[in-house]
Amino acid sequence: MVTSLDLVELQLKVAAGEPLPISQEDVAIKGWSIEARICAEDSARNFLPSTGLITRYSNLRGRNIRLDSGVGAGSFVSVYYDSLLSKVISWGETREEARTTLINALNRYHVEGVTTNLNFTNSILNPPAFIKGELSTGFIEEHYVDGQAKIDPPMEQLEAMVIATTVVYHNRKNLVRESLKPMAAKVGTSHNPAQRHRYVVKGNKNIFEVALQKQLSSRDWNVKISDKEYTVVAPDFEFYRRRLKLSINGVNQYFRLQYHQNFIWTAYCGITRVFEIYTPREWELAQYMPKEQKVVGENVLLSPLPGMVVNILVKKGDRVYRGQDLVVIESMKMESGVSSPCDGIVDNVAVTVGKTVETDEVLITFTT
Repeated sequence: MVTSLDLVELQLKVAAGEPLPISQEDVAIKGWSIEARICAEDSARNFLPSTGLITRYSNLRGRNIRLDSGVGAGSFVSVYYDSLLSKVISWGETREEARTTLINALNRYHVEGVTTNLNFTNSILNPPAFIKGELSTGFIEEHYVDGQAKIDPPMEQLEAMVIATTVVYHNRKNLVRESLKPMAAKVGTSHNPAQRHRYVVKGNKNIFEVALQKQLSSRDWNVKISDKEYTVVAPDFEFYRRRLKLSINGVNQYFRLQYHQNFIWTAYCGITRVFEIYTPREWELAQYMPKEQKVVGENVLLSPLPGMVVNILVKKGDRVYRGQDLVVIESMKMESGVSSPCDGIVDNVAVTVGKTVETDEVLITFTT
């Protein structure tokens, strides 16, 4: 990307006994290039490998972008090969141009069905330290915890995600309403449809009050979040759109979305959020809903990754302690120790050496 030379082609020619067709004086470096390696791994689980069937896949096209990919929709990612799926490479006249080009490319790149580090690699490009070039081999430990950035994302990026999520949610509701129009003669309809639509959007700890107003064009919207106003141009909508391009205040932005019941998961610039969207009345009543309770049992050891059991370090009746490695699993050319979640005594070892296990499969049970 910075020399316009195909290094692999040159390697093959030399291996075949051909002389290099260029001299050192012919090699000129121009601009900057950054590469993101997309792997089948879970950044929230200390980058443990993941497997599965790629159910959706979208190739990348665009100026100053190169995609080297070995997979597509229907590819099965197994435990027997390296976790590398593809490389997304950007070029720019400056480092900043290469950085923003790669961010936009990763916003558009779509791999679904298997857990990848796609969003994590995108998030690395965004912190102030990376922008300034303050890099070291300890960058992840310094700026991330369990795959999540230690600092909050910029509010303008969160508001862009809120705009995308709310517009999609509103249009999905509208498509349902349109499908019921033939019944209007029987059940009646509102004589004064609302011109401005209000929502309350919750994403993690952030809560946004949003107002949408459609313009004369079916694609143009005015969006107000708190006291900020945005002009938005949206595409024609399909009910199950997974990727979205919006023009927000004249700048094209790209998002990926998935639907979780009444909520919408959105990815943008390495940030991921599950957004809850309510009407103002629904938001008033939401405070009376029971809170979700998650009960995590500590008397069982689950496999954190798919792979093959290569060693079992304890037997029934052994006393173990929290954090002690009990089982070793091999996956994608790596061996990972699986540690005890508690202090206790081994009650049952549910696996044997050589057995293939899946993520969250029971390995050992304890009495505590």
